[in-house]
Amino acid sequence: MKNLTVKDIYSVLVKTLPEQNDFFKTDYCEELEELLFLGINTKALLLDLILKHREALLDIDSEELDAFHIKYYTEEYGEEFVNTRVNNRFWFSYSALLRIALELEFGDRYLDYLKNNE
Repeated sequence: MKNLTVKDIYSVLVKTLPEQNDFFKTDYCEELEELLFLGINTKALLLDLILKHREALLDIDSEELDAFHIKYYTEEYGEEFVNTRVNNRFWFSYSALLRIALELEFGDRYLDYLKNNE
C-alpha cells in the first residue's frame, strides 16, 4: 500500500464529509504530519478513521453556537460568514473536522503532540 499524501487527505474528506465544510483552503501538510505521527499512513486508514467518527463529527459540527461565539466570530469573519454557518448548522472546515476526529480517536496522545509541536 502506498503512503498517505496530501491529495489523499483531501480526497477522503471530499468523499466523506459535506461539501459545505469545504471552505477553508489549506495544503494539508501539517495535517499529514499529524496523521503520520499517529500512525495513519495510508488512505485506507484515514478513510476508516473518518468513517468511524463521521456521525460524531457531524453532530459536533451542527451544535448551536452560543451568543458569545456568534459575536466573536462575527467580529472576526463578518456577519454573512457567520449567518451562513448558523443558519445551515455547520461551523467546521474539513481541516478542523479531521483534527476533531484525531482528538476523538487519540485523545491525550494527540493533544500532547499538538502541545509539543506548537
